[in-house]
Amino acid sequence: MRKLMVSAVLAFGFVLSVGAAPAQAATLRNVYYYNWDCNRVGNLGITEGWWTSYQCVPEHGFWFLYA
Repeated sequence: MRKLMVSAVLAFGFVLSVGAAPAQAATLRNVYYYNWDCNRVGNLGITEGWWTSYQCVPEHGFWFLYA
């Protein structure tokens, strides 16, 4: 049941990212349970050169990483 819920949230997040992307046209990179985990991966992406900025947005009890 939990996997199904996570899949549904990921799909819903994708729909949200297509319909209401942040102003800088960032892409949804992943969904996390915790803010600290979202920021950890966001900072890792900057360190590794995957993106130059990121944003962790809380929605429906999850954290969505846009970069």
